[in-house]
Amino acid sequence: MREFLRNLFVRPGSAGHRRETIGAINARRLELRPQSDAVLRTTAKNAETLLETVAVAAVAAERLLGLELFDVQLQGALALAGGRIAEMQTGEGKTLAAVPAIAWHAKAVRVFM
Repeated sequence: MREFLRNLFVRPGSAGHRRETIGAINARRLELRPQSDAVLRTTAKNAETLLETVAVAAVAAERLLGLELFDVQLQGALALAGGRIAEMQTGEGKTLAAVPAIAWHAKAVRVFM
C-alpha cells in the first residue's frame, strides 16, 4: 500500500522523485568507489540505466579530475541526460554536471563500445 501511495504522489520530475534518484545515485557511488579501475570500466560498459551511468561517470570524475559531483550537479546531469536545459548559477559546476550526461548520450550512440 505504501509503494502504491508513493507512486501515486511521487511523480517523475517532482522534488520527491529527484531526491530518491539522487539518493540512489549516491548509494551506487559509494558501492563503486572501492572498486578497481577495471571493474569500473566493465560496469560502465555494461551499464544499461541512466542511474548506473551517472554513478559510474561521477566516480570516474572523482578519480580522474579529483572533483566530486554534488547533488545539484547530479540534478543538472539528469536534466541534461533527459534532453532538458539545466539552469545553474555561476560556479555551480555546469561543465562537471555535463560529464555524466555526455557519457549517457555517448552510450546511446555506442561511442564507447
